[in-house]
Amino acid sequence: MRILVTGGAGYIGSHTLVELLAKDHEVCVVDNFSNSDKTALDRVSEISGKTFPHFEADIRDKSALQRIFQDFEPEAVIHFAGLKAVGESVEQPLRYYDVNVSGTLCLLAAMDLAGCKKIVFSSSATVYGEPKYLPIDEEHPCSPTNPYGRTKLIGEQILTDWQRATPNSSAVLLRYFNPVGA
Repeated sequence: MRILVTGGAGYIGSHTLVELLAKDHEVCVVDNFSNSDKTALDRVSEISGKTFPHFEADIRDKSALQRIFQDFEPEAVIHFAGLKAVGESVEQPLRYYDVNVSGTLCLLAAMDLAGCKKIVFSSSATVYGEPKYLPIDEEHPCSPTNPYGRTKLIGEQILTDWQRATPNSSAVLLRYFNPVGA
């Protein structure tokens, strides 16, 4: 499968790339490297023994996304790109809404133009807010307590609406807690 990975140079993105390449998927990375380093992609190539295209672009850049979708023709997207620090989101909420929400909207618009109808969205367990009970399960109510969590919940809602309105599409929402290193 041809898979576009946004934020592929980040911690979770780069680990996902290794697994995708091990399963012989064709991958392409879009990353603006604001929260990552290009050397992560070199390490993925070393680990996997494979090369893959990557583009330095912001997911809010509609024309860049359209070119990348046109050139690579992905069958699916795994969307990791976004800002991720809770404290910073409280200090810079508009930046978080712009990158995380507007970026997701731009990505979905590019997917629609290209006819790409499958997406996996990297959400966060921060959408749950303060636990009402433990362990938290998927039925737990969502009540984020910070802008970061709210941007992830809004992204989930946008993707849910997009999937319902887009025939033959699928959207997977991944909620997870902070990843820990190997």
